[in-house]
Amino acid sequence: MAIRYDHRPLRCLSQRLFVVVFLVAIGVCFESYLNPLLPLSRAQAQERVAVTRELRVFAAASLTEPFREIGKQLEFSYPGLKVVYNFGESSALRMQLEQGAQADVFASADVIQMEQAKKSGVVQGDAPVFVKNRLIVIVPLNNTAKITTFCDLGKPGVKLDLANANVPMGNYSRQAIAKASAACGADFEQRTLKNLVSKEEDVKQIISKFQLGEADAGIVYVSDVTARVSKEVRTIAIEDAYNPIATYPIAFTKDVKNRATAEAFIAFVLSPEGQVLLRGHGFIPGGK
Repeated sequence: MAIRYDHRPLRCLSQRLFVVVFLVAIGVCFESYLNPLLPLSRAQAQERVAVTRELRVFAAASLTEPFREIGKQLEFSYPGLKVVYNFGESSALRMQLEQGAQADVFASADVIQMEQAKKSGVVQGDAPVFVKNRLIVIVPLNNTAKITTFCDLGKPGVKLDLANANVPMGNYSRQAIAKASAACGADFEQRTLKNLVSKEEDVKQIISKFQLGEADAGIVYVSDVTARVSKEVRTIAIEDAYNPIATYPIAFTKDVKNRATAEAFIAFVLSPEGQVLLRGHGFIPGGK
């Protein structure tokens, strides 16, 4: 008599094993989707854990738009990270640091303020120039003063708005005016500065004065003429011969609380991705 084997227990066991393996695989995939740390190496995972605190960045006002975007990207990449900004005029930010204000990163609109920050000991380490900028003249859309060239800033009766002389933007503007005297007349600098009706603490305030209709012309950074601002003003180029290059250095502060977080921020700013983002906001990518 032939012996018959019952294969049902084996089939049942195989089916159960298949179901278990399938569920485990699904669970791993689902968990990997929810937790981006799983595919990372141990070192990468530790780095992500370190970069999950508040980061305080003191930065020149002209960096407002790109730095806010950089902050959002980093917060997305590092869940738990919160980037807090203090935007303003570079010399005022430096003085705040010198008076005890807490920050992790300082980004200045010129090398002068960064060098002074080094001398006073409120920043540490290298301060690479991460981006550059140029100046441009803005006039209202109606341009009632009929300004068509940089030399026209010296015409009688023009209401000119510049940044204060002791801030980077104001210093750059006055450099451009002084250099242009060779092309616009020996007394161009004197005539132009005589037209000053307001001196602002930072470049964003110049834009505000135009929105209020209180100036015929102003000098700002190219990057300040955003898509929104370009709908409200016309621009007049400043010739390369007397258009200074604004340089932006960045550094860790002396009292940086979370070095890993600050390093992640500066690394992103200096990275190809960060440089492309800055270029998209009108800046000139640049290193040391």
